[in-house]
This record gives sequence, structure tokens and C-alpha cells, in this order.
Amino acid sequence: MEGVVLDTSIASLLHPRKRESTLLAWYQPKMADQTLILSFQTVAELWAWGVDHRWTKKDLGRLDRFLGKFLIVPYSFELAKIWADVCTHCKRRGRRLESGDGWIIATAVQHGLPLVTHDRDQLGLGVKGLEVVSALLGTGKQS
Repeated sequence: MEGVVLDTSIASLLHPRKRESTLLAWYQPKMADQTLILSFQTVAELWAWGVDHRWTKKDLGRLDRFLGKFLIVPYSFELAKIWADVCTHCKRRGRRLESGDGWIIATAVQHGLPLVTHDRDQLGLGVKGLEVVSALLGTGKQS
């Protein structure tokens, strides 16, 4: 599989309700000509965004169609093992990692794909096999 895994922070920038974000211009070249991949966790987080904001059925239908534009990686037993490794690694380094962030990172690690994120919690973790692309990094890229 080739492409990039998008964190929820980046996937949300692509949603029509947020397309005017100035951040999007920085990230677009990093995603150009790539298969855009989401973890099942990002789907849940984006869906919760619509539910929390009490979107209408019509708006939720639009969200459903929006999500259909991505390749979505589902839960698997192997992914769960990688999630456990990622979360344990972070805990041992004294870094608090939200469960959802762990699933998204594990998705990138499992498939050996870069993670495109604008979430500080996902930076500087030192997870083996994790490449991070973020405007928050001075160079834009971290392995």
C-alpha cells in the first residue's frame, strides 16, 4: 500500500466546512498524488464531530460521502498488537498518548506509511517505524 495516513487534524482540514484553513496550503503538497488513508479511529472521530455539533441527516450524509473519498484501514488483531506496542513505548518514555492517537499511529506503523498530522501529541515519540510529516516540525519531517 502506498500513500499517507492522515491524522484527524489533517482529514478535517479537507472537509468542505474547513477548506479555507491556511494550514491546508502547507499540507496539500505533502498529500499530492498520494492515496489518502484514514484509520478507523479517524472515521469515528470525524463522525463524532458531526454528532456533537448536531448535524442534520443531510449533513451526516455529506460526511459519509466525504469519508468515502479515503481508503479506510479497519481494526485488525495485528493492528491491536501494534497499538499495544506504541502505547507501551510511549508510557515507558513518560509520554501520555491518547488511545485514539495510538490507533492512528499504529495504522501508519503497520503499513510503513508516513503520518501527516498537526497534533503536537504525536510528535517526538520515537516510535520505531513512524515517520511524521507536520508543519509543527522545523523541517516538516521526523522519523
